[in-house]
Amino acid sequence: MGWTKAQQKVIDTRHKNLLVSAAAGSGKTAVLVERIIKMISEGENPIDIDRLLVVTFTNAAATQMKERIGKALDQKLIMEPGNAHLQKQVSLLQSAHITTIHSFCLNVIRNYFHHIDLDPSFKIADESEITLMKSDIVAEVLEKWYEEGSEDFLRLIESYSRSKSDDPIEDLILSLYDFAMSNPWPKTWLKGVQESFKFETIEDMANTRWMKELLNYILSVLKDLLNKIEKAIEICNEPDGPQAYLPALLSDRSMLLEFLKKDTYEGYYNAFSEISFARLSSKKQENVPEDKKNKVKDLREEVKKGIKDITNQFFFQPAEEMFNDLKAVGSIMDVLSRLTLDFMEAFAAKKEDKNLVDFNDLEHFALKILVEEKDGEIIPSKAALELSEQFEEILIDEYQDSNLVQETILKSISRENKGLYNRFMVGDVKQSIYKFRLAMPELFLEKYKTYGTWDTDEDGNVNLTQRIDLDKNFRSRKVVLDFVNDIFEQIMIESVGGIVYDNSASLKYGELFEEQVPENEAGKLSNEVKERIAKDVELILVTEEELDTAGENTGNGSFNGSSSDKENANLIDLPDEDKEEIQYTKKELEARAVAKKIKEIINPEYGLLLIDKDKEGKVIHRPARLGDIVILLRTMAGWSEVFVNTLIQEGIPAYADTGTGYFQTTEIMTLLNMLRIIDNPRQDIPFAGVLYSPIVGLTSDELAQVRLMDRKTTMYGASLAYAQDGSSEELKNKLKSFLDMLHKLRDKAKYTPIHELIQEILDMTGYAYYVMAMPGGDRRKANIDMLISHAVRFEKSSYSGLFHFVRYIEKLHKYEVDFGEASVSGENDDAVRIMSIHKSKGLEFPVVFVSGLSKQFNMQDQRKSILMHVDYGIGPDYIDLENRTKVPTLLKKFIQKKNQTDSLGEELRVLYVALTRAKEKLIMTGYLNNTEDLYAKKDFSFYEIMSSKNYLDLVLPAMNNKKTDYMKIKVISRKDILGEEVARQIFMQKDKEELENLTLNHKTDKELQNQINKRLNFKYPYAAETKLRVKLTVSELKKLGQFIDEEDGEILYGNTGDNNELSDGRNEVNTLSADQYIPDFIKGTLTETTATDRGSLYHKVLELLDLSKVKNYKDLVRELEGLAKEGKILKEDIKRLNLKNILKFAQSSTAKRIIKAQAEGKLYKEKQFVIGVKACEIYPDQDSEELILIQGIIDAFFEEDGELVIIDYKSDVVNDEKQLEDRYKMQLIYYKKALEQILRKKVKEMIIYSLYLGKEIYINR
Repeated sequence: MGWTKAQQKVIDTRHKNLLVSAAAGSGKTAVLVERIIKMISEGENPIDIDRLLVVTFTNAAATQMKERIGKALDQKLIMEPGNAHLQKQVSLLQSAHITTIHSFCLNVIRNYFHHIDLDPSFKIADESEITLMKSDIVAEVLEKWYEEGSEDFLRLIESYSRSKSDDPIEDLILSLYDFAMSNPWPKTWLKGVQESFKFETIEDMANTRWMKELLNYILSVLKDLLNKIEKAIEICNEPDGPQAYLPALLSDRSMLLEFLKKDTYEGYYNAFSEISFARLSSKKQENVPEDKKNKVKDLREEVKKGIKDITNQFFFQPAEEMFNDLKAVGSIMDVLSRLTLDFMEAFAAKKEDKNLVDFNDLEHFALKILVEEKDGEIIPSKAALELSEQFEEILIDEYQDSNLVQETILKSISRENKGLYNRFMVGDVKQSIYKFRLAMPELFLEKYKTYGTWDTDEDGNVNLTQRIDLDKNFRSRKVVLDFVNDIFEQIMIESVGGIVYDNSASLKYGELFEEQVPENEAGKLSNEVKERIAKDVELILVTEEELDTAGENTGNGSFNGSSSDKENANLIDLPDEDKEEIQYTKKELEARAVAKKIKEIINPEYGLLLIDKDKEGKVIHRPARLGDIVILLRTMAGWSEVFVNTLIQEGIPAYADTGTGYFQTTEIMTLLNMLRIIDNPRQDIPFAGVLYSPIVGLTSDELAQVRLMDRKTTMYGASLAYAQDGSSEELKNKLKSFLDMLHKLRDKAKYTPIHELIQEILDMTGYAYYVMAMPGGDRRKANIDMLISHAVRFEKSSYSGLFHFVRYIEKLHKYEVDFGEASVSGENDDAVRIMSIHKSKGLEFPVVFVSGLSKQFNMQDQRKSILMHVDYGIGPDYIDLENRTKVPTLLKKFIQKKNQTDSLGEELRVLYVALTRAKEKLIMTGYLNNTEDLYAKKDFSFYEIMSSKNYLDLVLPAMNNKKTDYMKIKVISRKDILGEEVARQIFMQKDKEELENLTLNHKTDKELQNQINKRLNFKYPYAAETKLRVKLTVSELKKLGQFIDEEDGEILYGNTGDNNELSDGRNEVNTLSADQYIPDFIKGTLTETTATDRGSLYHKVLELLDLSKVKNYKDLVRELEGLAKEGKILKEDIKRLNLKNILKFAQSSTAKRIIKAQAEGKLYKEKQFVIGVKACEIYPDQDSEELILIQGIIDAFFEEDGELVIIDYKSDVVNDEKQLEDRYKMQLIYYKKALEQILRKKVKEMIIYSLYLGKEIYINR
C-alpha cells in the first residue's frame, strides 16, 4: 500500500515546526517511522539517528519504535549491503534518543547534574518510599504550624478538617502540591494563588481574569438559550404552527436580548433577580400537530431551566456579599498556600538528605538545567543550547497528552531562539484522555488553530509553523466510520470538546474491506458472506420493564418485537429450594445481554464473519472467535469482575486487564489483615477478619463467643482469655493453635524480610493451597505472588520493617492507588478480553463492545470544599464558623463550572477513543432506566451537552436524530433475561436428574478391568525420594539432629528460652508457652523481655551498627540513638541492651578486622545463601544422590588477603567456649561450604563471637 498525499507530505516536510493532526487509525506511527528512516538514510547528507530526539508517551512505545526502525534499516541493508552509513545507523539504534520524556529528563540530569548542585549518585525513589515520606513530612509541617498556632491557621483547620483528624488538611496540601507541580514554576503558581484573593474593592474583583471569563461564559449560555427561543418562534410561524404561543415567546426573546446587553456581575444579578416568564396561551389551537406544540413547550422549558440553573449557580448572592465572602476566605487560602510551600521545601530537603529523586523532580530538575530567567524572560540555558546543537529535530509523539512542563523543556532545546523551527508534533486532540494526569490538550489546540495548512503565503514566504491533517482511517469498516462521524458531528462542539467536529476533523474511509476479500466465480461476494459480514452498528439496551415494542430499531424509529427462546420451559419444575426469585443487578443484566450477543457472534453456522489471512497470506473470511472480541468499560472497578463472572457463568471464557481491585480480593485482604495483626494484634477489625478467615476458620457463633468472653478488652485479649478459660475445647484448641502461630510470626517479624514473612505465613497456614482450590485459583495465587513481589520492591526503599509496609499499604488505600489484579490470561488466549477504554488507546480489535453507557460520569471531585484550576488558582467554600454554615464562593462556582466543562470534554474524547477501536463490528450496551428516553432527540447545544449525565444521554438521542439504516437499537427487558436464566437452570436440573437416574450396564470387560487394577496398584520405584524435602534451612537441619539443640539450657540475662534462628536467619520459630504471650493487663504482672526479643535486637543492632564510629561508650549511645531516630530500632530498645557487652565487641580485635574490611568494601552482612547437598549426607539412612537445597543467612563475613573469614554472633549463656563450639560447629561448616562453593574462595577462619563471654571462639574443621 502506497502513502496517501497527506502522509507523503508529513514524511517529506522539513525545517519547520510541523503539527500533524492524526485521526484514529490514520497510520500515525508508520508515517513517523518512515519520516525517521528517510531522514537517516536518504538525501545528500542523511543525518545519524542519534541526532534525533524522539519522545514517546510510554516505554513500550519507545521499544516498538526502535523495533520498527530496526526492521526498516534491515530491509534497506538487504538492498544496499555495503552501505556504511546504514550499518552505522544500525549500530547507533540501541543508544538512539528514542525515549519517554522522563527518561530524557533523567539523561539531562545525569549529564548536567553539576549545574544544579545535585549529588550524581542520586537514585530514583520508589513510589512506596515517596508515599510514606510525603505522609511523614506533611504531618511534621502541620505540627510546626500547630506549635505557632496562628489565628488564620486554626481557622483553616476548623473550617476544612474533621474534629478527630487532620487527614482532610493533609490531603488538601498534598493535592495542591501535586497540582502545582504540573506547572513549570510551582512556587510561582502557589504564590499566585495567594495574590488571586488580594483585591480591595468590588471593582478590583470585577477586573480579575476569572470574573471576566465568568461573564463570557454566562453570555455564551444566554446566546444558546436565545437560539432555542428563536427556534421555537420559527416553529410557531410555520403554517400549521402553534401561533398562540408567539406572544410569550416574543416576550422571552426581548428579555434575553436585554440580558445580552449586561456587562457586569451586578447588572446580571439584578436582571436575574427580577426575571419572570409569561404563561403560554391555553387557547385551543385546532389543526396544529401535537408534536409541534410539544416541541415548542420543550424548547421553552429548556430555556426556563437554563435560566434557573444560571441563577442558582452564580447569582445566589448580591455582589457585595460575594465580595465579602471571598475577602474573608482569602487569608485562610493564603495560609493553605504557605503550608503547601512549606511542605514543598521540607519534602525537597528530605529527598536531598536521602539523595533521592522522584518523577516530579526529573522534569523540574531538567527544567532548572535547561532554562533561566533574564530580564523577566525565560530563555534557554547554556546546557539547552548545547543540546539544541546536538538534535537536528525533536519529534514528539502523542503531543495532545503533553503538559506545560514538558512543553517548556522540549521548546528550550529546539532551535526556535535562533529562528530555526525543528519541532515535529503528532497526535490527535480528540484522543487526549489524560486530564487526570494533568495533560493539557490546550497546547495542541492552540497550535491546531494557529498553524496554517498552506506551504507558502501569497508572497512566497515559507510557512514555518504548519499543520497537516491525516484524516483517512485504515482501521475500520466504513459503517463504523460513518457511525462515529454521525455521532460526533452532533456532540463534539468547540465550547465543550475544544474542537469543532467538522469535515476536517471527521474520519475518511481509507481502505475498502471489500477489495481485500476473496471473490466467488461471479466476481462478487457470496450471499452467505454478505449476510454474515458486519453491516451495522448496534446499541443494545436492557430495560426494567417489557415494552410492547421491545426489540430492534430498524433505523426509522420503529422497534421490531424480540422474543427469547423459552421452548421446553415447562418440561420439568425446579426444586422448591431453587424457586426463589432470581435477583440481578443492572450490571449483571447488561453483562448477560452481552453474553447472549457474543454467542450469536461466534456461532460457526450463522455468526459473524471476519476478514483474515490464511497461512499462505491469502485474504479469507473466517468465523469470529472469542479472542477477536473486546469489551471496553469506562471504569473497571465494580464492573470488570461482574462481566468476567457473568460471561464465565454463561460458558464464555473471559479475562480482565484490570488496574484496580487488587486490595479488595479475598486473598489479599486476608494476608494484609494477617500482617496488620503481626505488627499490632490489638486491632479488632483485622484480628476478627483473620479469625473468620480460612486461616483460623471460626464461625460467626464462635466469633461471638470469643467477643463475649471479655467485652472490655480487644479481640486479641478476648482470644487469649478464651484460649485459657473458654468453655468449648474445640474453640480453645483453634485459638491456642492460632495464637501460638501468631506469636512465632511476631518474633520472626523482628528480623525477617517482609517477603519472607509472607511466605512463612503461607507455609505455616497452607493458605496458598486453599485459595488455589477456590474459583479463579490461578489468579488468586498470582495475586499472592504479586504481593510478595511488592514487598521485595518495598524493602529496597529507605523504609523498612513490617510497620512501615503496613502503613504504606494503608496509604495506598487512602489515596486510591491500586496495583490491579494479577493476570493469568494473555491476549493470545481464545477468550473475551475486558479492559478499560484508557488501556485500549492505540489498540484495535475486530469486534468491540462498548459497555456501561449508562454509568454516570464521575464528577465527585467537583463536590470537594476546595477546587483547583491551572489558570484560576483555587476556589474554596466560605465557612461561617460562628453560624456553622457553608457557602460556595463565586470563584469556586466558576472553577467548578470550568472543571465540569473540561471533564465533559474529556468524556467526549474518551467515548471517541472507545468507538474508534473497532475494525469490523461495533456494539454498544447500556441500561435504560426510563423507557420514555428510547425515542428522545436533542439539538445538542452547549447547554444540552453539559446536561448529559452519561454516554447514553449522548449516544441514544444522536442515533435517534439520524435514523440511518445501519444504526440498530435493540431493547431487551429484564423479564426476557430472567426467563432465559430460568430456562437454563431448568435444563441444568434436567441433566442432573438424567445422570442420577442413569443405570449402569453390569457387563464388565475383564481385560480393561485388569489394566485399571494394574494402574491403580502401580507403585513408584523411587517413592522414598519423593518424600525428601526439596529445601531445608540450617535450623531444620539442627532439628533433624545435625546440631545440638540450642534451646537446651540457654539463658540470656535471666530470660529463659533461646533464639537460634536469630543467629542464622533460619525460618523456624521456637515454640514458647502460651503464657509468655498473655498481655500484662490480662496476666496482671509485668513480664520480662524474652530471650527471643532481646536476641533479635542484638542481631539487628550488630547488623546496623557502624563499628568504625564507635570508639567509646558515648559514641555507642550516639549511634544507637541515631538508629532509633531513623526508625530502624525503637528508642526503648536501647534500654534493653547490655551496652558494655556491645562496646567490648566494638573494641575487640575481630571488630578492628571488620572495620578494615568495611573500609575496603569487602564486608558483607546478613547474606543469604542456597547450596545443594546430597541427600545421603543429610539422611544417613538414605543412599539417594538427589540434591537437597540448604538455605541460611550468614551474620557477617569479610575478605582478608584474598581469603574469607566468617563471623557468627551468639548470645547464649554458657559455661565455657566448648559448649558453643559443640552447638554450632556443624552450622558454621555449612556456612563455609556455601561460601567456598558460591564465591570460589577459601574460608580461612570461622569465628563465633560470644556476647555473653565477651570473646572470640575459633572453630577448626
